[in-house]
Amino acid sequence: MSEKPTQINKQKNKLENMKQYPEISFTKMFWVFFKLGLTSFGGPIAHIGYFHKLFVEQKKWFSAEEYAEMVGLCQFLPGPTSSQVGMSIGLKCGGISLAFAAWLGFTMPSMLIMIAAGYGILAFDGTSLTTVLHVLKLLAGAVVLQAVLLMAKTLTPDWTRRILALTATIILVINPSALMQLFVLGGGIVAGIFLSGNKGAEMQKTENNSELYPYSSFAKKLGLVSAVVFSFMLFALPLLALTYTSPIIEMANIFFQSGALVFGGGHVVLPLLQSQLVANGLISHTDFIAGYGIAQAIPGPLFTFASYLGVIIPTNLPAWISGIFCLLVIFLPAILLVLAVIPFWDSIRGNPYIKAGLYGINAVVVGLLLAALINPILIISLKSWFDIIIILGLFLLLVFSRLPVWLVILAASLAGYLWSFI
Repeated sequence: MSEKPTQINKQKNKLENMKQYPEISFTKMFWVFFKLGLTSFGGPIAHIGYFHKLFVEQKKWFSAEEYAEMVGLCQFLPGPTSSQVGMSIGLKCGGISLAFAAWLGFTMPSMLIMIAAGYGILAFDGTSLTTVLHVLKLLAGAVVLQAVLLMAKTLTPDWTRRILALTATIILVINPSALMQLFVLGGGIVAGIFLSGNKGAEMQKTENNSELYPYSSFAKKLGLVSAVVFSFMLFALPLLALTYTSPIIEMANIFFQSGALVFGGGHVVLPLLQSQLVANGLISHTDFIAGYGIAQAIPGPLFTFASYLGVIIPTNLPAWISGIFCLLVIFLPAILLVLAVIPFWDSIRGNPYIKAGLYGINAVVVGLLLAALINPILIISLKSWFDIIIILGLFLLLVFSRLPVWLVILAASLAGYLWSFI
């Protein structure tokens, strides 16, 4: 009898919390991610740092533990990690529509730039652009450094997890391949199960804000359909491409397979596309490399390179429609996998073995980010001791100033542009 009032009180508290939680509309989610799509330079790891700063530190939509779980989960899935994390954020906050809003907002700015580049409209002064991009790479390093320190404080509070994170860092600095990332993440799960010991009560405290989100049961039903569609297209498109000689089907097969079989983020998809497109004479090596350079120079996901390729490659469609088509197809595997996995995650995360695995994987995510900060971000970006001073200055500016990130990016870009004339 005494359990009933307790259950009623829990339900009342849950309802009160749901009322207090801010309502997130499609438009708001779109604009939040659109601004990120305009300002997130530096590739997928830097994007994860930008997301952490905004959604964990500033907006507090997620706890550090929840966010790390999403990052770790998306690292396991093939496709562009940062885009999948963004879609997962939208899905958790309001279901399918907000997941689409997050993806559309984050993708649209770079998609428009890449389509414009495909038409040959984009023109920059080479020296100025090189200097600006160098400063923005240094800023990306400062953003990731801040994210690593903040996540380490929360996710590696004891020496067991710190050693686990450092071990992951050393392994991934020596061998930063996508396969090794998966191996380390899997190793983190196994290590978590064996090293967590009797810390189940501590792991139980991991905050789960998903109960406050307006999750739709429709998302779980759609998740099963998404898994079936993903599996079907993965095997059906190659057969269709062999049976029919349509350029549309050929492009659909190439871009879907590339999006479905990529582990490790957008950089990995480029050699796959090059082997499929350049080797088959669908695009020249010069045009491919030119588009790749532009994709590296702009904010947002590298997968938008597909929209540039769609404009260049003849498909019997208007060039801009072909660009959008290739973009949608290369992102489709990632979208289907997020819809298939994320809705079921909260149902299984309470399992004691899952919780023990999270004990290790959260620490490994910190190690993964630290390794990516060292290689490739710092190794590629640092060209002199002065660059180290710039990164530390930008890091201190991010930590101690109240300036929004977009303003810091704008100031860094302007400083880089002015520096090119000195």
